[in-house]
Amino acid sequence: MKSYTQHMDDLLVKHLTGEATEAEMLQVERWLANDEANKHYFEHFKLIWEESIQLASTAQVNEQAAWERFQNRVQEGSFTKTRSTIIWSMNSPLMRAAVIAGLIIGIAVVTYFLFNNNPGTVVAMATIQATNTVKSDSLPDGSIVTLNKHSQVSYPEQFTNDKRVLQLNGEAFFKVKPDKKKPFEVHTNNVTITVVGTSFNVRSRGDTTEIIVETGIVEVATEKQTVVLKAGQKAFTGLNETILQKQANTDLLYNYYRSKKFVCDETPLWKLAEKLNEAYDVHIVFENAALRNQQLTTIFDNEPLDNILNIIKSTFNISVIKKEGQIILR
Repeated sequence: MKSYTQHMDDLLVKHLTGEATEAEMLQVERWLANDEANKHYFEHFKLIWEESIQLASTAQVNEQAAWERFQNRVQEGSFTKTRSTIIWSMNSPLMRAAVIAGLIIGIAVVTYFLFNNNPGTVVAMATIQATNTVKSDSLPDGSIVTLNKHSQVSYPEQFTNDKRVLQLNGEAFFKVKPDKKKPFEVHTNNVTITVVGTSFNVRSRGDTTEIIVETGIVEVATEKQTVVLKAGQKAFTGLNETILQKQANTDLLYNYYRSKKFVCDETPLWKLAEKLNEAYDVHIVFENAALRNQQLTTIFDNEPLDNILNIIKSTFNISVIKKEGQIILR
């Protein structure tokens, strides 16, 4: 159940401003862990709050009235608009049903409002959410974002400040329109990615965040470390870690959801299976543990899953068994 109460909003503000007691911090942590929807709400809340602080710093405002307006904007519902375009859906009855369900519940952008120093105006916040399909959309500055399934990105409807700030949950590929005067900044987990004009992939799943640069230069920062990545490099870190690991990128599967190609170059089967599970909503398991590390070099270009499985089967002389919701490789 979503616990979006005034009391919780007050606690979230204390958390963001560093004024929460140890007991209040524990209460916030439990609330976040209780429901994935709470995490999403907090991400919206944090982005809106940060944008509000930037706006407030440019003019004198009545703090109490401003807080009340901010709280009202968060609590007073939202509206949706179908601006996103689905660019890839699977050819299975389950996926088609998921697409229909997604349309029914309102695919696309949930817009939240926050206070402004001028009571007569508001700044609109937008969220693009991909449920069971991959989505591509343009941002207010002309940049392009492609969201993998089960991902979302939040941002101001107009980038009016000195930064283009976004909040990402999940995985996305960004093709950023150059603007040296207004850096493009993506926040996810405990990582901040800053660019001027480039293209890169961000994957934030579970406790791990990974950034792969395709073109240009990207700055990646945690609380204690900053690294600069060039094209063909990547960095990754854990949720509760502040150290970034930087290395050359050899993973050619990372953009499968955008290109509809599974590019394998001496790729271990476990890694390919991981991406196939994501793309086709299946559960591939290895009965023989040694098979997991067998390597494959090939390209699957928009192939049906059965075709891919048949090639794996013939290449490694194994059996592929579909049983009880699993695809067993033995």
